[in-house]
Amino acid sequence: MLARLLALCLLVAVWPAAAVEQVAFAAADGKLQLAGWWFPVASQVPRPAVIALHGCGGLLNAKKQLNPVWPRQAGYFNAEQMNVLVLDSFTPRGQGSICAIPNRQRTVSEEDRRDDVFAAMAWLAAQPQVDASRIAVVGWSHGAQTVLSVLDAADRAVQAQPLRPRAGVAFYPGCRKFLSMRRYALSAPLLLMVGELDDWTPAADCVALGNKLRGPGRPALDLTVYPGSYHGFDGFAAVGVREDAGNTRSGKATAGGNAAARVLSHARMFDFLAAQLEQPLRLSHEQRMKQAQPGAPPR
Repeated sequence: MLARLLALCLLVAVWPAAAVEQVAFAAADGKLQLAGWWFPVASQVPRPAVIALHGCGGLLNAKKQLNPVWPRQAGYFNAEQMNVLVLDSFTPRGQGSICAIPNRQRTVSEEDRRDDVFAAMAWLAAQPQVDASRIAVVGWSHGAQTVLSVLDAADRAVQAQPLRPRAGVAFYPGCRKFLSMRRYALSAPLLLMVGELDDWTPAADCVALGNKLRGPGRPALDLTVYPGSYHGFDGFAAVGVREDAGNTRSGKATAGGNAAARVLSHARMFDFLAAQLEQPLRLSHEQRMKQAQPGAPPR
């Protein structure tokens, strides 16, 4: 019992509760105020930063409050001395969930969100806690598609940016659009993780994209397909059929967590980010998953 208490005290000592602040900054066109939730780390020296990108369901819950999943995710990164900015691209544009809207009818695109990321990077570069040379972008589903857009080396809008991410992590994006681009190439290393059984954003498209992007002299691509896993495999929700998959033929898709894939993908992400951002990990993957309990965000 004493040994367990001492171990817990050690974790608490190196892992303060995540602080959170709601922030706003100008979009790339200067006409829109973007919103973000800022989870900085307490450090005497500038640290890396992660821009977290929500999926098609948006950032807020039904009560217009920050979904609890984001403080939990921020706690994981803060524990490793990584600042986190959770970027909201929907609320400032008057959008909630866009999941049920077919792709062609959506008014917020990956390109819109790509520009939001670069505006967020400019904001981060002005923060004293942030090392602007070590910024990564991590996205889920539609947010992961935004990661692919942000890392498009052939895009002139990307080429024009004075500051670009050091690396990207994409959880189960829709890869078909990028696979169809003849000149698509990566501008930075990418960790791409998909579920074998995903019927919303099929893994086969991402595997084909990965084969296309690999080659000598190109940024590293780490692609993993998790067997027996559906869309949202890294979450805790039970597997079930969703009725709001607007970009599938049936309007339905299977989604839900897979415990094994959740643990493995979490560990893979932190190993990848530690290497790309040159930020040695402080905790074991088991400690991080079990002990992260960030504070709840204010209303």
